[in-house]
Amino acid sequence: MSTIDKTFVKKSFNRHAHTYDQYAGLQDSQSRVLLQLLNGSAPSEILDIGMGTGTMTARLAEKYPAAHIHGCDIALNMLACARAKKSLTLDNNLFIAADTEFLPYRESSFDLALAGFTLQWVVDAARAFREVRRVLKPGGVFLCSIFGGGTFAELRQCYEQACHETGYGAGEALSLDWSEQKVLALFHEAGFMGYCASTTVVREVYASVAELMRAIKGMGAQNASLRRNRGLGLRAVWERMCAVYEQRFALPSVGIPATYQIIMAKGQKPPADEGL
Repeated sequence: MSTIDKTFVKKSFNRHAHTYDQYAGLQDSQSRVLLQLLNGSAPSEILDIGMGTGTMTARLAEKYPAAHIHGCDIALNMLACARAKKSLTLDNNLFIAADTEFLPYRESSFDLALAGFTLQWVVDAARAFREVRRVLKPGGVFLCSIFGGGTFAELRQCYEQACHETGYGAGEALSLDWSEQKVLALFHEAGFMGYCASTTVVREVYASVAELMRAIKGMGAQNASLRRNRGLGLRAVWERMCAVYEQRFALPSVGIPATYQIIMAKGQKPPADEGL
């Protein structure tokens, strides 16, 4: 199991729901890529897990206008933002607060389930995958996108250097330990078939380290580790980290780069499902 503080995750996304769309351009563009993995017949019952403000939900509604599309998210304020969008003309009663690890749906309810950049916030990933398999109909498809371990590589390197230089040791940066191998293993252990995964590296450029941190915070994607940074001395580490980042990675007259490692995967519940 991970060291994720789920209560903190919920609070953070609730707090920053109103700024999420402003800073989540990468998630928006990658939702288009994830949907390109779909093929075959149109699903009639769809579940968008961790729907956030409903960006991918709206795309699903456009792509499959005859489908019943359900959405869930752990943060109520995210759901409120989704319900307020004019692009989502669906029955808002189908958008509910729910935990990925405890999905409140009957077994074999959906033809398609998607989780866009949600799974890195779960505590028990194996349970989450089993839950998705449970609510899928036999033959149903699960698509997911996840931030891999290479995400924010520059930020982590500079943080570690700053901690070393200042002697700070009261916390840790968020560790994203996701890889293709881990995702495929979870599909296998949960009883999926025909699973596959691919990894893409995307580098975004920000005007400054402060702008990068503002974007991360604006999305609600803060350090949710149970051993996250706390205590005296953190400000000095933060200031040193920003200085090191600028020194090591700044692109003259452009800004500073930030790496995002994106894992996308697909699996299918066996058509003749015998359970686990």
